[in-house]
Parts: sequence; C-alpha cells; structure tokens
Amino acid sequence: MDEIKVGEYVRTKKGKIFQYGKGRAYLGKDNAIIKHSKILSEVVQVGDYVNGKLIHKIDKGQNYCYLYYGNCKTFVDYQIKTILTHEQYERNCYIVKEK
Repeated sequence: MDEIKVGEYVRTKKGKIFQYGKGRAYLGKDNAIIKHSKILSEVVQVGDYVNGKLIHKIDKGQNYCYLYYGNCKTFVDYQIKTILTHEQYERNCYIVKEK
C-alpha cells in the first residue's frame, strides 16, 4: 500500500472511515487500513449507505468516482453528508429470531 498522507480519507478493516491526521494512533493489525484516498467516495464500498441510500454500484475513473443507488441515481463527493459502512451496519443490526 502507498504511503498515507495527512488529509487523506482512510477505511479500516472494521469499516471505520476517517480523515488521516498528524500523530494518528496505531490501529492494530485487526483494524488495519485497507483503503485510502484524497477522494472520499473512493473509500466507500458496495453495500455501504451514503446519505441513507444503499450503494449498489461504484464507477471509478481517472479523476472521478460515482456512487450508484436506487434507479441509477448517483452521488459525487460534494454531495456526501453521511456514510454508514456495511461493517458498521452488520455490527449494530438487531436480528429477529424466528420461534
């Protein structure tokens, strides 16, 4: 993996997304950084929720990244307000057991 620069967005193995800063603490091998980019949308994965919408397709180009949800609607970086990663969703989801 390339060197991570201050100000880049990172995604950890456990699904946490944050902006990398100076003096960032060691995350440990069980929560290692798996993606990093200057572009926020590039650390999003299929199955994540962006602004409450389930992302089902990602189109990455040289200088862009489109996130698709619903009926071919898209998000680009400046439209992103919230991200709930699929790891966070699964970790916090209550499963109803059948009787």
